[in-house]
Amino acid sequence: MAARPAAAATTPRAPGAAHVAYAPVKRSLLELLRSPDDGSELRLVDEELSGDEITGGRLVDATGHEFPIENGLPLFAAEGADDPTFSFKWSIIGDTYGHEQATRATRRAWYLERFGYGDEETLAEAVRGKLVLDAGCGSGVDTSMFADCGAHVVAVDLSREAAGATYRQAGSRDDVHVIQGDVQRLPFAPETFDYVSSDQVLHHTPDTYMSFAAIRRLAKAGARMAIYVYREKGPIREFADDFIRERTTKMSAEDCYEFCRSVTELGRALTNVHAQVDVPEAIPVLAIEAGPQDVQRFVYWNVMKCFWNDDYDFETNVIVNFDWYHPHYAYRHTVDEVRGWFGELGLEIERVDESLSGISVVGRA
Repeated sequence: MAARPAAAATTPRAPGAAHVAYAPVKRSLLELLRSPDDGSELRLVDEELSGDEITGGRLVDATGHEFPIENGLPLFAAEGADDPTFSFKWSIIGDTYGHEQATRATRRAWYLERFGYGDEETLAEAVRGKLVLDAGCGSGVDTSMFADCGAHVVAVDLSREAAGATYRQAGSRDDVHVIQGDVQRLPFAPETFDYVSSDQVLHHTPDTYMSFAAIRRLAKAGARMAIYVYREKGPIREFADDFIRERTTKMSAEDCYEFCRSVTELGRALTNVHAQVDVPEAIPVLAIEAGPQDVQRFVYWNVMKCFWNDDYDFETNVIVNFDWYHPHYAYRHTVDEVRGWFGELGLEIERVDESLSGISVVGRA
């Protein structure tokens, strides 16, 4: 559960075939890129151009290691053939996931609340004119928000589909770059970025702490880092999570998605009960709080994840459950553990937000 796993080997493998079309690479991105293997500058060869932008070619480091640019997307890592969760997810939900007007507003407000900005103008004061890394960009909801706040943004995701979605949502902007890569082996020099954000990502990597340490090296002195990781739940929920995930992570993505449809139906049915349970006394050993609680929320927080939100459509609710039940890695952590990481990595904590779902922390290098 909260235990830190041993670091996994990160030897790159050749990326697979691209699944969707992307837009060209801006030349200004090449100035930022370095080899994820030896840190050397990258040389562009066999470039294919569209005007002044790059649609294809190879980036070659000092030792001759090559990184292809396919359909305008620089590829720096294997896409996770051993865990197809996120490639499957992004291949079925399309570019607009999280960008629908109501959902986008909810997602942005949640980020601003957890990390202590309150509104976009306050975030803009922190990132305007600065170079921001969105490590694990998904479909680019945060990327777009940072760019709207005046930042220059580099968005990275391991999934080509997610990187492509981000580019189609925000990549045409002069202040946004998108690449495909592994957060543990990103192609940038140390101390490149003024602000580093990794929201709801690090716990899905082979080692949460090692991934955090990898992106921490990319933060300049004085830079802010903002991360969110899953919080360890009470023992009944943790037992159920481990028991179910032991089975669902071994399913095909398609079979797990069908399982999650059933779980989502349960979440919706519990919500539609429109009832509360009044817990008479807190039960600390079970992490159950006293007081009135919605029935669906009580089951969700204390028994098993069966997410439902009336503000989302059915498929979006299914995806939220799928994001939990199918990824090979879904580590949960305690707030003391996360605070310890910031201390170990020389980051001064500015804000900690602990909710039932996760832990959001902002620190300064």
